This record gives sequence, C-alpha cells and structure tokens, in this order.
Amino acid sequence: MNNAKTRADSGPAVALLQVNPGGFGFAKRLDGGGSIFIPNQDLGLAIDGDEVEVDFWPAPRGDQGRVIAVRTRGRTRLTGILKQAGRHWLLEGDDPRILPIIELADSPGRLEANKVVVAAILQYPEPGLDRLVVRVERILGDPDKLATEQLKILITHGIDPVFSAAVEAEAAEVPRAVREVDLEGRDDLRDLPFMTIDPEDARDFDDAVCVEPLGGDDATSDMRLHIAVADVSHYVREGTEIDREAAIRCFSTYLPNQAIPMLPEALSSHICSLVPREDRLAMVASMRLDPAGEVSDVQLRAAVIHSQRRLTYGQVADELAGDEQQSDEVRRRIFLLRKAADRLRARRLRRGAIELDLPESRVVLDEDDPERIRDIVPSRSSREMIRAYNLIEEFMLAANEAVAREAVTHRLPMVFRIHDTPAADKLEQLARAGEALGIPVDPDKLTKPRGVQKLLGKLKNHPRRQALNMLMLRAMAQAEYSTKNVGHFALASDAYAHFTSPIRRYPDVLVHRVLKAHLSHRGGKAGPAPVPRMPDRRDSQAKAERSSERERAAMQAERDSRSLYAAAFMRDRLGDRFEGTISGITSNGVFVSIDHPAVDGMIKTASLGKSRRDHYELDEAGVRLTGKRSGDTLTLGDRVIVEAIDASLQRRWIELALIDRLRA
Repeated sequence: MNNAKTRADSGPAVALLQVNPGGFGFAKRLDGGGSIFIPNQDLGLAIDGDEVEVDFWPAPRGDQGRVIAVRTRGRTRLTGILKQAGRHWLLEGDDPRILPIIELADSPGRLEANKVVVAAILQYPEPGLDRLVVRVERILGDPDKLATEQLKILITHGIDPVFSAAVEAEAAEVPRAVREVDLEGRDDLRDLPFMTIDPEDARDFDDAVCVEPLGGDDATSDMRLHIAVADVSHYVREGTEIDREAAIRCFSTYLPNQAIPMLPEALSSHICSLVPREDRLAMVASMRLDPAGEVSDVQLRAAVIHSQRRLTYGQVADELAGDEQQSDEVRRRIFLLRKAADRLRARRLRRGAIELDLPESRVVLDEDDPERIRDIVPSRSSREMIRAYNLIEEFMLAANEAVAREAVTHRLPMVFRIHDTPAADKLEQLARAGEALGIPVDPDKLTKPRGVQKLLGKLKNHPRRQALNMLMLRAMAQAEYSTKNVGHFALASDAYAHFTSPIRRYPDVLVHRVLKAHLSHRGGKAGPAPVPRMPDRRDSQAKAERSSERERAAMQAERDSRSLYAAAFMRDRLGDRFEGTISGITSNGVFVSIDHPAVDGMIKTASLGKSRRDHYELDEAGVRLTGKRSGDTLTLGDRVIVEAIDASLQRRWIELALIDRLRA
C-alpha cells in the first residue's frame, strides 16, 4: 500500500505549536486531528505557543510537517534573567521551549545584571532575524528566591494578586449584612440545619448542605436534600467594576502560601461566604432522594439561609472513623449526610461514572514563617478523609446536574461543563501501553464511560494501578466550558454545569444569572429586582471560551507553584534516599513519584547508563526504557529507590539518581 500523500492532499492544518527544548516541535491540530511532528529546520518563524498553519504529510512514525504561516502569537511576555554581553543586554529566558536569542531594547543605564525580570515582546522572529526583541516591564528580584519565583509564576500566567482601586472602592460599598430588601423574592430557609464542610484553611464558603429524613427509617426512607450555594450574582452585577474584573480573572488561584481570589475579600470572605451563625443569601437546589439514589421533585430557587455549623473535612473524617468529638446532633447529621452521599454515589457508579485514583499533595507551611516548608503530604491521607471529601462532592455533583437538566429541558443559553469522548488515537496509544504492560485493553470499549469504569475495576489491585490511572487520565479529553452541551464523559452524565462555586469560578456566576432569568420568567423565586437578563447565546459562548482559557492558566500556575515549593523543600534533602514509583517515562528521562515527601522528580536517561556505557531507548508503547547493552529495563509502575541530587527553583524541578529497584 502506498502511503505517500502529497502536501496538497494533506494540508494545511491550523494547529497550536508546542516546541520541545531539544529543538523540534509538535503542532496540535485544532480540528482534533492529532499532532504533527515538526523538525527544527521546519519551525520557520514560529515560537512555542503560536497558532500556526502547517503543511504536513505521512511519515514512518506519524504525520510530519512544516510551519508555513503564523496566525496568532501565543506569547506576549517572557520572564528570565538579565545578562550582559559586552555592550549588549540579553535575556536568558526561563522557558527552554523559547529557542531564539532574546535581545533587549532597553537602555542599559537602568538595567542590572542577574536580576529576574518580566519583559514584553516587541518584535518576533522575521526573515533574516531569528531573535526576539523585548523590553523590561518589571524587575522581580534576585533569582533562586522563593518569593521571586512565586511572583514570576503569577505574572507568567496573567494572575494579578492585587485588585485595582476602582474594584476595591466598589467592594467597600457592598453591604456587610443581609438587608430586608435583599429578602424579596426569596424563600426563607433559615430554620433548616445547614452546615458547611471545607478544608481547615478555607477562607470562603461557597456551599452549605442539609438533609431532611422523610420517614422513620434512614436506611429505607426517602430524603430531602438541600444544597445552598452563595448568591454571588446578587452582589456582582453586570456592568460593575467588580464584574468586569471577575470576568477577566474567571477563577481564584490557590497557591501553597496564599489564595488569590476572583472577588475582593469583602465579598469572597464575608458577605458572599456562607459563614456560620449569619444570615446569607443563597441559590438553593432541593431534591427528593430515594433509597436507590434516584432524584426527583427538584426545586431551584433563591433563598436566605443561616448556616448553623462550620466543620472541616478532618473533623468529619474523625466522626466517620468513630472518634466522637462532636455533639450527638452534629454526629447524627454527619452520618445522615454520608448515607445520602452513598446513595448518590452508588447511582452514579451504576450508570458508569469514572473514578480515577490520582494522588494529590498538600504543602504544609510553618504557622509562624510561611516561607518555611515543614512537609509535603498526600491531601487525602486516609479512607475516612477520602469519604469526607466525597460526601460534599456527591452533593455538589447532584446540584450541578439538576441545574444542567433544567437548562437542557428549557433550552437555556447556559454555560455547561463538558467533557468529550476520548480521541481514538489516544485510546489506541493507551491500548498499546496496556498491552506492553501485560494488560489487555480494547480501545473500542473505552468510548463509553462504563467500558473505562470496568477497566479501572480490573486494575484496582494491580501493582501498577497508580501509573495506569495516570495513563488513563492522559487519554481523556480535557474538560472545558461551552454552551454546546455534549455531556460529561467521566461523570457519565448527559448534562452537567458548574453551579456550586460562584465565589471562586466565574462560569458559576454566569449559570446563576441564567437560572435567575429563567426562574423570573416562569414566576419562580429569583430574588429581588432587577433580575439578571437572559444572555445572548453567542455572548455566553465567548465567555465560556474565555473561562476555559483562564482555567488552564490558573491550574498551570497552581501546578507550577506546587513544583516550586517541592523543589524548595528538597534543596535541604539532597543526598537523602527515598522510595517511590515510576509514574512517567519519556526518551529524556524517568519520572518518579516519591512516597514521602509527596513530590515528583526525574532521573535523566543520560545518567542511567553512564557507569556501564549503556544507552537506554524508549519502546514504541512509551512505557519502558531498555539498555541496549545490558538489557536492563525500567518500566512504568516499577518501585524504586532514588537519591535526590539536585533541586532547582528556577526550573521548578527535582533531579534524582536511581539507586536500586524494589521488588513488588
């Protein structure tokens, strides 16, 4: 069969360029057609992050191509360290994916060598000039300092820790308590025993929950669930400075040492927050829940509530474990909430919802010195803690689905939270990886949530389950926001929206506004006038796309910050040895997740065979490195002993050396 395809037959394609520090790149097609390999000499004038047009053709290991045009520049600013070369000033960029030389246009008189700076790009590469020209916008400080590197992360991802004077001035005028006029058009639910359950260090409380038994036997009777969510849209009105700023930020960002809120503190931590023993405005989703976990009689409305108790996940976990510290009444309510959550979860799993077992870490800082890192630990360290978190998650999922179903039924221009079916090429790649690890995977069965669920069930006790769960995550599509509802694959849900966190997510505020306009139109409880207008669908879609973009930036900033703190913590542990699991493999190295502290590091491939002059190669499935001379192998999921040999704050990474293998 002749595989040769002409360039005219195959391209051009519009794609997002991702450059490897080694000099080559991959163009990720925006039409979902996969990635195209771009050799160094064919990158043209494009740099990492650009939206490009690519001419491509089949090659032995997949599509290969060349950049023929840059459509949109993806980067407008860079961070790095100032360097002086004779009379010229250069920027040593932090990101190794930016390959061209970076030259400064600033006057040398106001620059200082070896300082970390943020620079705006003035000129991109052009024919005959393979370099970037930049101007310094801000000097951040000395390199290799935690505060400098943290600030660099925020600036790189467009996250501003400070609100403008105009926003703060508006926030100062926000009422400090619920007023009588705010109660118009609301149901009074202050007598219901709502309570909040959040992390110990939470400063804003989006949601409160309550369960009413509808019969004498909690195990066999129906229940009435109430999920109250902060009515942010009552205080954040369209056209205000606060709303404009929230629409720019879109999300709160949570770093190890600070939270950067979407809304000013007067709203996020006070009047919008469902603090205990205070009247608060809320949007409430109420529903009947039967013993089989089926939901009916859904009621959506504006209300006023009065949370009676603030609990932490740790306190709930203690009660579930039998360590009785709360009053009899609070304990009874905790176990009633858990029973309701068990019903919801059982129903969700029956329909095929996917639960990936993925580790999450938490940085423990010194109470007196937030620059001092005491430890990095798993955030859900026990079965009871997992059950405590899941308790609230199930209620939030139920409320989000109830609102989304209402939107679908009435064809509302709502912003949905969508998660598409995994791409066929990624499922094929997963199947190859599974086969290489001795696990049969049928990619056709993974196009349905239940097929993925069954596979994960088979892996539950597999010694490589952690690595396999990570492979599954990489095969999944990325969740995003859109007015075009395609359902949520991982939740096995036909319709899903984000309704439950409007203090920290702007899409939830948009959902509340649509819901209020809908309730007002149908004569329901929508709160006092003026009720938000029903938005134009095109405007909602534009805001959905902006939200997806900013979510990715906030998530990356959070990941970068955790990596930064991990590197800072490990600087004092160089030379120490740790046990861990191989969690990822590339041609450049092996990634290891250390058991404790809960950090990730990398063993460079080049270091593996130095002592024996061996050369390690990656297999086609991408799960195993093999020494050509020795036949020695390192496989995804292997247990190993490693030594920390380097930790870089600027690169936010930890380098490890392989010491030994651990037998399974």
